[in-house]
Amino acid sequence: MYYAKSKPEQSIKEHTNELLNNLEILKDTYGEQILEGRNIEKERFWELLRIICMYHDLGKTFTPFQNKIRKKLGLSMLPTNFSYESVKHEELSPLFIPTEKFNLTKEEKKLVYQTIYYHHEREKTVVNNLLVEQIIKEDIMPQLEQIEQETGIEIEKCPKAMYLGKIGSGKRDRISEKDSLYEQYCLLKGLLHRLDHSSSAKIEVEDNTKEEIAELVENSITQKGYQLRDIQEFSKQNQENNLLVIGSTGIGKTEAALLWSKNNKTFFTLPIRISINAIFERIHQEIGYQHIGLLHSTAQDYLQEKEEFELNTESYVQSKNLAQKITTCTIDQIFPFVFKYKGYEKMYATLAYSKIIIDEIQAYSPEIVAIILKGLQMIHQIGGKFMVMTATLPRIYKEELEKMGIEFQYNEFIKDIKRHKIQLQEKNIIEDVENIKEKGKTNQVLVICNTINKAIELYGKLKEINCENIHVLHSRFILEDRNEKEEQIKEFSKNKKEFGVWITTQIVEASLDIDFDYLYTEMSTLDSIFQRFGRCYRNREYTKEEPNIFIYTKEVTGIKYIYDEEIYHKSMELLKPYNEKLIEEREKIKLVDQLYSREMLKGTKFLSHFESGMDILNNIVDYDTNKREAQKLLRNIDNITVIPKKIYDENLDLFKLYENEKQCKEKFRIKTKIKKLTTSITSSQHQRLREYISPNPYIEEIPVVDLKYNKEIGLLLEKDEEYELDARIM
Repeated sequence: MYYAKSKPEQSIKEHTNELLNNLEILKDTYGEQILEGRNIEKERFWELLRIICMYHDLGKTFTPFQNKIRKKLGLSMLPTNFSYESVKHEELSPLFIPTEKFNLTKEEKKLVYQTIYYHHEREKTVVNNLLVEQIIKEDIMPQLEQIEQETGIEIEKCPKAMYLGKIGSGKRDRISEKDSLYEQYCLLKGLLHRLDHSSSAKIEVEDNTKEEIAELVENSITQKGYQLRDIQEFSKQNQENNLLVIGSTGIGKTEAALLWSKNNKTFFTLPIRISINAIFERIHQEIGYQHIGLLHSTAQDYLQEKEEFELNTESYVQSKNLAQKITTCTIDQIFPFVFKYKGYEKMYATLAYSKIIIDEIQAYSPEIVAIILKGLQMIHQIGGKFMVMTATLPRIYKEELEKMGIEFQYNEFIKDIKRHKIQLQEKNIIEDVENIKEKGKTNQVLVICNTINKAIELYGKLKEINCENIHVLHSRFILEDRNEKEEQIKEFSKNKKEFGVWITTQIVEASLDIDFDYLYTEMSTLDSIFQRFGRCYRNREYTKEEPNIFIYTKEVTGIKYIYDEEIYHKSMELLKPYNEKLIEEREKIKLVDQLYSREMLKGTKFLSHFESGMDILNNIVDYDTNKREAQKLLRNIDNITVIPKKIYDENLDLFKLYENEKQCKEKFRIKTKIKKLTTSITSSQHQRLREYISPNPYIEEIPVVDLKYNKEIGLLLEKDEEYELDARIM
């Protein structure tokens, strides 16, 4: 038997047949969409992809590769004069293709050879022609008949190393964006990756359900006795177009996006994991759509917590392999492809027949938006479609899409409802704890601070004056406690008979469906502050004389390192005329549009960062990075996972259990439990606090931080006395 894999044990024939079966699923499910509108001969394309699938792993018949598998399986070694390191299997696979039998043209040979040769993206060196000829003569030819018989694949009877001339000797010789073959190459190589990875994972490459999310959404709306709103009708009527939509908070943007997606393969993105989790729950539970996946850095942990969804490891594997009809995800799971890392074609080819929804684009930094816009340009070029929807839109982003020559339908859907009367407070938010306490006795009060330290400090001050039913939520809780708090704040908001105060940070800004009576917030940039407004009187008209939103402008935290200082000060000037007034939705949109116009941004770091980001992305060198590096660039974060010493000590037995466990599956399950006990800090915080951080003897990548942790307030990163917290808190 010729082996393809050892875990699980699988022959080349079995693996190849799984790819061919998945190829039929892919073709039946999305064949029309994949090739729609392309100058590609359809039947020939599928024939080429079938050839690629059949021959992509035949290089594994090379004896040293077989010996590697046989050793893992405890089998005897086969005699050979070659080493495993001398050449990789994918570098040999093209030699088996009988090109005359398939009538491959010169261009088709280049497509097929390069797709196979580079389907494992390694650091390639120039393959020695003489070595390959020697391998053919001494290793391949003696077993040629056996290879053909055991694999069931007709192979070249007189294989030569001549195919290497179509491969090239480095990145410059690979098919690139300048080549006429580029689009077809991206599709062939990307789909091979999809077929290969899903077959190895023992799952179907695509969910071929005929159940249409748009139909479910519309039925859900009409069954409740409602009609489609204007934004929803617009999205339904423009399912074949790219869309750029501005809509007020609570106007039904999520349903509009799902109506637009129709029954297409769809990726639904949001800036923050808590928001993605909420959208996932909403689609799965409220709308009742089962063909949905969740994909972000802690998605597996979250899914395991939600046992009622009956979602398990297999579902997560389907999401990782892009098999779900709808995938809810963060952008770092998709947009690294713009860096053209090694293997980027897998995602790029998938997006060629998909729709992508970008919700709340204004919440990203200018550098990240540059990446998103470049990605939308590339998606448009290869045939995918996008919908950008947001409550407020910086003007320069719309202008950039127009500059790229991308056609899209633009519309604004604004609620006339008056929801927010603001009052600017020229003092530190800490100075108003008595007012916050009083309001919390008979109302639901939301407080948003720009930094975690400020949120914790405010919580301590409110505790000191015996404020009742007070909670704090930020990102420096261990995952287990944070997940619990995220559920609690949503339940609190729904129960209008419960009063109290929730102190949070900007993690509640984007698409979290909560609705409080009053908002007390530190000042931030206009796009951010208006997002915060959307968590107060979300769907209600405000008729009282007093303000329901209080904005604090003195000793504001987070300016410079969280919010751009120049944009912050410009925001202050634009907002001042609305002090003590109701600010309508159209005014918010106009203000953000004005703030982020090129005239207003001239000379700012914000504009400089955006433009330099676009310049860099327009000059990307193919294959200069790997996926992990690309994701790190996209996330623009350098967080380090840690476990508080208190939690570590309480769960020491769990770590010992992990160390002693021999079964991989059980070891993984234990590590998943351990990850729920961790939180994260930035690398700069890690450097500053290194005297409090010690190695973890059980799991090296999760160091122990010897600082105070409490389920009520999270991890403290300063000395105890700097906080002056009530002893009862700790």
